[in-house]
Amino acid sequence: MDHQEFPTNVADFANDERISYSTADGKWLLVDENDKEWEFNETVKKWTEPIDDEQVAMMQAVYDAPETADATDSSDKKRKSAAASNDANKKAKKAQDEQPKRAPENRAIYVTNLPLDAKASEVEEVFTRYGGMIDTGTDGTKRIKMYEDEQGKFKGEALVVFFKKESVQQAIQFCDDYPLRPGNTCPNMRVAEADMSYKKNKEAKLVRKDKKKMDRNRAEMNRKLADWSDDEPSAIPTQTSKYDKIVIMKNLFTLEELDEEPEALLEIKDEVRQLAEKYGEVTNVVLYDRETEGIVTVRFKDREAVEPFIHATDGRFFGGMQVSSAVAEERPKFKRSGRGTASDEEEEAERLEQFGKSAN
Repeated sequence: MDHQEFPTNVADFANDERISYSTADGKWLLVDENDKEWEFNETVKKWTEPIDDEQVAMMQAVYDAPETADATDSSDKKRKSAAASNDANKKAKKAQDEQPKRAPENRAIYVTNLPLDAKASEVEEVFTRYGGMIDTGTDGTKRIKMYEDEQGKFKGEALVVFFKKESVQQAIQFCDDYPLRPGNTCPNMRVAEADMSYKKNKEAKLVRKDKKKMDRNRAEMNRKLADWSDDEPSAIPTQTSKYDKIVIMKNLFTLEELDEEPEALLEIKDEVRQLAEKYGEVTNVVLYDRETEGIVTVRFKDREAVEPFIHATDGRFFGGMQVSSAVAEERPKFKRSGRGTASDEEEEAERLEQFGKSAN
């Protein structure tokens, strides 16, 4: 059956909060006030009830039966067809009921060690950027719970519920053991997958009206997610320079430290390389031992490793000093003596790059 009260002009769908587009199925879906789902048939411009594959196969088996010319059999044929169709519906419903229920998805993280003056807006900004879209509650607000003590003061702990389960591991990877505010002296956050009890407690309080709101919110967020461009503003501007795979790090050492402990030069380079290799393949690490700013550069093989590495290191403390990390806008032109290197890695990389261009 079809429903005549729903809009049938695709141009009007964006204005109807009940309607969302499923990119996986390539169909427009609608959840009505009775929590019933409909799908839009663009060929006939009507909303119809979804039919699963088993129902389709059973109905085809019924309607593909050979016809007879005997008119006296027509009524009997209709009765058999109706009975077969009814049996098919019962079998389809039984098959659906017998299917194992999917385990509930954990879409939440538990964050501790947050600054005591942190705001929910700060938490939202950081975890939207490095985790993904945050879920919305029945009241339309983001699902971020800032936990307070008995006196009503924030105690540095928060629960963040994402719209997609994939965001959980991404948020842990990029935010665990990093400060909420890069460049600030606030402690590093601890980010972990939340206990599933948060979901049980939340759903136990939902009444039918709340569930309808949640369904509408999820339909709206699905629509936003489908429109969410991969070109959203990033923490680091897109570079077009051939040096955009190089990260310039400052305040990693002092010249006095290198004079007192010459072996520290190789130790610092090795530590930086080990950290950088967690984010991508590293082609070279150069320490500039004649720069008072304690400069080390890291060149990655791929541009994709630059942003997460900068996020992981900018504002962090290394040897008691606060590190500054940024993408190179031009070829690094810093001073160094060449101590601790068997060859000039930076110039060698440049020569290889120029040789590759001339060969083409």
